[in-house]
Amino acid sequence: MLKRAQSIAKRESRTMSELVREALSHYDRRAWWDEVNAYGRRRAEERGLREGNVERLVHKSRRRAGSQKRGDPSLKELMAQITPGNRYSEIATGPARGKEKRALRSAKLSKS
Repeated sequence: MLKRAQSIAKRESRTMSELVREALSHYDRRAWWDEVNAYGRRRAEERGLREGNVERLVHKSRRRAGSQKRGDPSLKELMAQITPGNRYSEIATGPARGKEKRALRSAKLSKS
């Protein structure tokens, strides 16, 4: 396996460190998605949901969210926050948003 990794690194003009870093990143991302999918399957089973229920529930949820205009982040905004550096618990609780707001606030204060 080491020889194969060295061959790949040489072919792609990378260092072994870069190759290992990328491999760990891919592994971590896959493990995170495995955790998320397992959580979703458990929750669906607990609630008795089947694949056929999903489309109806998504439409119902979107109608409710659209009428309430609560200011909750959209799925697109949540997905944009997913990075190797911030795991699902941070996305759910929102520290990434808070950090961004604080950074913007401090940047504005430093310009004044």
